[in-house]
Amino acid sequence: MKQMQAFIEKAKNDKELMAKLNTLGASGAEADKIVALAAEHGFSITVEEYQLACESASVRKSGELVEEDLDSVAGGATQNRWDPEVCNKYTRTHYYCVGFFSATWCDHYSAKSQSHGKYRHVCSMGRFDYVGTMDGYE
Repeated sequence: MKQMQAFIEKAKNDKELMAKLNTLGASGAEADKIVALAAEHGFSITVEEYQLACESASVRKSGELVEEDLDSVAGGATQNRWDPEVCNKYTRTHYYCVGFFSATWCDHYSAKSQSHGKYRHVCSMGRFDYVGTMDGYE
């Protein structure tokens, strides 16, 4: 599991690697593609370790977040992910808004806790502004 943690940390600090992971994640790539990319960067992880990391991070296959992730991401890394060709396709929170393992949220995305388990999801570029559950559903 240390290799998986090290891989995630490297991805947070390596823009090129994060871009590759984001491309894979946005396309719904299978775990073996992530494992192969990790190997290309010198990390030895298994599909099972990747899946376990996904479960323990509460990241669903679609890239949606659960409440613990929203609470822990405050103050985390962000990056400008705005791309009109991609972003204009979405009217709700998407993988592209939060990134691989929710490690790098788009600078333009925010999710603020409201009341009764609801969150306000906002894209400051005007793509969406709605109140829904922590994973972006109404």
